[in-house]
Amino acid sequence: MEPTIITKPNLEPELEIDPVAEKKAVRGGRKISPFASVQLSVFLMVLMAITVLLGAWCPQEGQVGQDKVFEAFNPEMAQWMIKLGISDIFHTPWFLALTAMMTLNMIVVSFQRVFPKIKTINEQLPFFGMREINRLPVHHLVSIADPDQKTAIMADLTSRLTRMGYKVEVEGHRLRAQSGKYGRLAASVTHVGLLSLLAGVSITSWTGFNGFKPVLMRESLDFKDASHAKLWVGKIPDWTARVQSTRRENYPSGEAKQWYSLLSVRDAKGKEITQGEISVNNPLSYDGVDIYQSSWGLDKLVVAFNGKERKFDLNSMGNRYAAMLPLTSDMILIMSLPTDGSEMRLFAKIPQVEQPRLLTTVAKGQTVDLGDVKFTFKEAIPITGLQYKCDPGLPVTYAAFFIIMAGVMLAAVPHRHVWASIENGGLYFGGASRKAKVGFEIALKDLAAKLGERK
Repeated sequence: MEPTIITKPNLEPELEIDPVAEKKAVRGGRKISPFASVQLSVFLMVLMAITVLLGAWCPQEGQVGQDKVFEAFNPEMAQWMIKLGISDIFHTPWFLALTAMMTLNMIVVSFQRVFPKIKTINEQLPFFGMREINRLPVHHLVSIADPDQKTAIMADLTSRLTRMGYKVEVEGHRLRAQSGKYGRLAASVTHVGLLSLLAGVSITSWTGFNGFKPVLMRESLDFKDASHAKLWVGKIPDWTARVQSTRRENYPSGEAKQWYSLLSVRDAKGKEITQGEISVNNPLSYDGVDIYQSSWGLDKLVVAFNGKERKFDLNSMGNRYAAMLPLTSDMILIMSLPTDGSEMRLFAKIPQVEQPRLLTTVAKGQTVDLGDVKFTFKEAIPITGLQYKCDPGLPVTYAAFFIIMAGVMLAAVPHRHVWASIENGGLYFGGASRKAKVGFEIALKDLAAKLGERK
């Protein structure tokens, strides 16, 4: 027996398959708050995107230090960046206010537009007859030649829909079925994730801090200059991190491979609490603060002339560091070191000769004679750039991402309804799907064909 198939894929049903809580609220006299406006949501998201892009474009003082701002821009523009707060934009009242507005908007949207739909998830739509089924977006008619086959064909349809994942209910010669109803929770779950994300951002904005500080070996990192919001309710730690030692690991070419620093965490009285070695991407975490290895270099050179100690600033010159000491009006002593600071080359530079002349090489801790002067290479003191941050809202942020991912996965689940009714010598059945409509239409057409093959 060949089925008679009637399909109208562009026709929407009179009854609403997935009622919208907002419409019910308006009909019931409850107005939607202006803070639940979609236009406001889009506007705030655009402002947030622009703010984040500005923060990514301009070096942030709390991450790399204020010097990087002057390196990236000319002095006048850098001053404007600092004055306008763009160089520390995530701690400005503007960012806090924008986050608060987005949070308020998201809360109102969630409770007035999204969460009310949860109440309708278990609502059952009525059984449909021939007239209602023929108004569905997709519907089919399978002729039944033998009236005694009504029960059998209804049982067959029930069995096939059940295997397709539908929850089926039958009342006499009428049937209703649905699948993927929990896919309707996608918006609600996603909004819970977004609210959690905003909560995590808010917690960090109001109580977190970060910063960058170059610290010499045997000196300590404190958090007195930490960068945080102007409107802030957090607390600065009273403990410090002393740099016990620091080193650089090189490739055979001499380029930096990794930097290491051994840090000792000490309380306010100077007692050691814990210690650990950090490197790039391997921070030390203590009391909610993460300390990262951000940069490294040789900063000071300590030498002695006839036992009298002097200290010089070192300047980077490619893969070496150098300090210069004018000896006379036309002679300069150049002290050159490799990155490991193990030995020093001494050069003399005079205007008459283009290239400096190598005088001698001296190892760390050794003394050489330069005429009547005994020259001692004491040490090269390294400086390690330490970046730190306290992000109390991070666990909430991680949880928010998992919730948002769950909402996105639920959004891929299509919510579908199927109705059927046996009357006037035929099986009328059809349905509606708000997602994957083409696949749904093909599935019902294939179902009609299989039912029509019954003898």
